[in-house]
Amino acid sequence: MYNSRVLPGKFSYKASLKKWTRKADIYNRFNTVMFLRATFFNAPFRYAYAMEYAKYYMLTQKAFKEKLNKSYSNLNRHIGFFVSVYTPQKDYNNLDSIRSIWLVYLINNKGESVLPFSIRPAQQKRVFLKTFFPYVTDWSKQYIIKFPRYYNKKNKKLLISPATKWIKLIITGVNGRAVLKWDFNTP
Repeated sequence: MYNSRVLPGKFSYKASLKKWTRKADIYNRFNTVMFLRATFFNAPFRYAYAMEYAKYYMLTQKAFKEKLNKSYSNLNRHIGFFVSVYTPQKDYNNLDSIRSIWLVYLINNKGESVLPFSIRPAQQKRVFLKTFFPYVTDWSKQYIIKFPRYYNKKNKKLLISPATKWIKLIITGVNGRAVLKWDFNTP
């Protein structure tokens, strides 16, 4: 069975989820356009998520470490977000469509930006998603959005480097704009 002493320190999944989740609500002329929640899957959150997963599924220490290592290996491949979107008009909730009315991109404090290379619907069952991401509703649609780590791959220029102060996930279109910001220089 899983041993909670795998790694030292206090652990709170809820605190980590709160720290790395942002929300935005878009209105247009007093009408609701979109409710958006996004969790940044950075290293600290991936650790918290793996710990919570291990708790629910009673993973052995070895299985926990394998899950964590697999999750961390993704950090070397992309910048990831779990995004939950509600729109009153179902046809507006289509971030994964090539015909989407929305443009999604990630930008840092230096103005360097990248477009996602993948936007896919989350494959897990809703009961699973609601357990790990309580902001998921019966009416929202969930996406996994992946961005390249490099804004300039040829010159190996990282979008998120030690000098990066913040990033913003932006979802914008003719009906409005959502800007979700993660600061890196605050405790």
